[in-house]
Amino acid sequence: MSDPQGLSYDLFAEDYERGRAGWPSAILDGIEARQVLDLAAGTGKLTVLLVAHYEDVVAVEPLAGMRAVLERKASGVRVLTGRAEQIPLDDASVDAVFVAEAFHWFDSHAAVREIERVLRPGGVVLVCFNEWGAFEPPIADSARALLEETYARLPEPGGPKIQSGDWKRGFTTPFDEVAIDHEWTTDREGVAAHYLSTSAMGALSEDERLDLRERLIDRLAEVEYRLRLTARVFRTEVP
Repeated sequence: MSDPQGLSYDLFAEDYERGRAGWPSAILDGIEARQVLDLAAGTGKLTVLLVAHYEDVVAVEPLAGMRAVLERKASGVRVLTGRAEQIPLDDASVDAVFVAEAFHWFDSHAAVREIERVLRPGGVVLVCFNEWGAFEPPIADSARALLEETYARLPEPGGPKIQSGDWKRGFTTPFDEVAIDHEWTTDREGVAAHYLSTSAMGALSEDERLDLRERLIDRLAEVEYRLRLTARVFRTEVP
């Protein structure tokens, strides 16, 4: 992992699990495989979908806090400690590699070399990112002001790294791209966790994050919230 900010999630794995949407099953359409790898699997947001579709799923994740949640929710999955630049699998051992919400933190060239090493000929690589809309009903102005005040003193989040497209630079094969709309529902605790689980929040101390969560929840209405998302899906095949 080339960007240390991508390691900040270990500090708030439970918030990540509570505050992040999963994935629509349509992202897997047309991908036939038996053995697959979920690389930088996090808390298993994508892993649980892969388990429902493929016979043998292995998840690789560098962060202990994220792995603890993953192991709790995805029983039967082989979970390994590792990173994209040094995948703990044998050569030509999987039919497909999936990376959700993580490739922008990698050293792209090193990660692609490792992915090509573990993939069998003709294997599929799928990289996906969720593009967030706005919550409905909208969060209160006081909550938004609190977030804006906090983000103003934090590092830039990972979104611009995704939007730049620099994460693709290690690939030599072209991508097919699709956009799939979906939505996620949660409560006010989930909304607070959503904002608290961005990489920039790793710059706060634990006490600051806990205080921010309490203050956010106090400013949010006790209703069901709906978040519309677009899954941006990039797919290529390795010769």
